[in-house]
Amino acid sequence: MSLESWSRIMIDLVNSEAYSQATSQWLDTYLTFSQPFQRVIETTMTQVLAGLNMPTRTEVTNLAGRLTNVEVRLDDLDAKLDDIDRAVQPLTASKQAADSNVEARLNDLDTRLDNILRAIKALPKQAADSNVEARLNDLDAKLADIQHAIKAKPAPKRAAGTAAKAKEAR
Repeated sequence: MSLESWSRIMIDLVNSEAYSQATSQWLDTYLTFSQPFQRVIETTMTQVLAGLNMPTRTEVTNLAGRLTNVEVRLDDLDAKLDDIDRAVQPLTASKQAADSNVEARLNDLDTRLDNILRAIKALPKQAADSNVEARLNDLDAKLADIQHAIKAKPAPKRAAGTAAKAKEAR
């Protein structure tokens, strides 16, 4: 019974307006008097930490914020690089396919020119004019230059229908 009595008395006391006002005045007084001491302690700690070449709480907090910002930016850059990589992969595959297609076509042209040259050499001497021979040698040199230039430079991009149109033209 005595515990119940004390409990009711304490609850009534804590819930009273007078207790709230007294507590409020005590906290205001405490904060008013402790604030200068807090500043002195903070200033002293800053000086001590600076003397020991150690960072203050503010410096550590600022550094953590900056590192978080750097981490977010790195994540963004990583995501962008992944997007670029995904975009480049099909282009690389199509370039390799185009390179092999160009190489096959050049080999086919080279074979055809060799066949033409053999056919001309097989003709009787009087039919093979020296002018024709010189022109064939010139044409052979130009084709070698074209083949060398194509191997040295990447193949130009063509529209999807260009290959079909070229076949129709043949």
